[in-house]
Amino acid sequence: MEKMSSVLPTMWLGSQSGSIYVHSAVSQWKRCIHSIRLKDSVLSIVHVKGRVLAALADGTVAIFHRAADGQWDLKNYYLLDLGKPHHSIRCMVQVHSKVWLGYRNRIHIVDPKMMCVEATLDAHPRKESQVRQMAWVGDGVWVSIRLDSTLRLYHAHTHEHLQDVDIEPYVSKMLGTGKLGFSFVRITALLVSCTRLWLGTGNGVIISVPLHSPEMAKSSSGNLIEDVIENSKPGGPVRVYSDRKDRVIPGSFIPYCSMSQAQLSFHGHRDAVKFFVSVPGHGGLSISSSGSDSGSSDSKSMKVESMLVMSGGEGYIDFRIVDDGTEDDYDSHIMVWQLPGGVPAPQYSPGSQSSLLSSPSNSM
Repeated sequence: MEKMSSVLPTMWLGSQSGSIYVHSAVSQWKRCIHSIRLKDSVLSIVHVKGRVLAALADGTVAIFHRAADGQWDLKNYYLLDLGKPHHSIRCMVQVHSKVWLGYRNRIHIVDPKMMCVEATLDAHPRKESQVRQMAWVGDGVWVSIRLDSTLRLYHAHTHEHLQDVDIEPYVSKMLGTGKLGFSFVRITALLVSCTRLWLGTGNGVIISVPLHSPEMAKSSSGNLIEDVIENSKPGGPVRVYSDRKDRVIPGSFIPYCSMSQAQLSFHGHRDAVKFFVSVPGHGGLSISSSGSDSGSSDSKSMKVESMLVMSGGEGYIDFRIVDDGTEDDYDSHIMVWQLPGGVPAPQYSPGSQSSLLSSPSNSM
């Protein structure tokens, strides 16, 4: 049997036992190419610019790189310690060329190339609070706190606190306190997809909020996120931040949102929403994996016809119905929303944000 190589695209899996398994994303997916055992549970894995960062439950980050032959080197990794007392790194997200890590009530911003903490900001004044989810798009990062119904927006470069959005009044108004029982509203899942912010709560409620920016009126196409993708190509405009560090990036925007424009899905989970995933639908993965020359005119003209947004959680409930449902309604469920696309199909690019590749939809 031919020996597999990790030079081509790979899929990384982290386990509670502390093991990392590397599989090919091209073929023979079941075969493990590389593996390594780390000293604690792997809670999150992020790839950015030739580095893979694995966040561990003991408050350290293992940073991997490729060897001279182009394959991933799992033996010679760098271990970044965020300091004592040690706590779990609950979440991690790529933000441009940096990685933001949620560590207790703080966010540490790591430079993967230099393998060091570049900056730190307090996301909540109480030290016992925990940063649980983060979602990045444009020049903004949305942050949620454990057992909290308020979302916080931070600037991706200046780290300025820009906006707070409390979803509890909206959920209580739409569903009433009777539907929520004695449990309070807390954010358990977060995703940016299709120019919207997707929120999942501990009550199983799913909310979609359109993103907007003060510069939206200046958009040439009417969709500023699509403009950001287009302007990221060579020759596009850049925005320069006037400080000592390198802040030259493609023209971007601040993803503000308003709960007055939010939409609540009457289809939800009976327990907490565990996760969201966004993938290209019809005309997406089939096009990008067809092997056609990315420089050809046919490839450039292909469009993603739809995007699929999936939520996972325990049970299913229709909030419009009073009854307790059937026995099957208490099993684990995945719900899928299909949203119209109409933007270029994503090509393989490590660390790319496929969640940007769609236009907004009002169907929930």
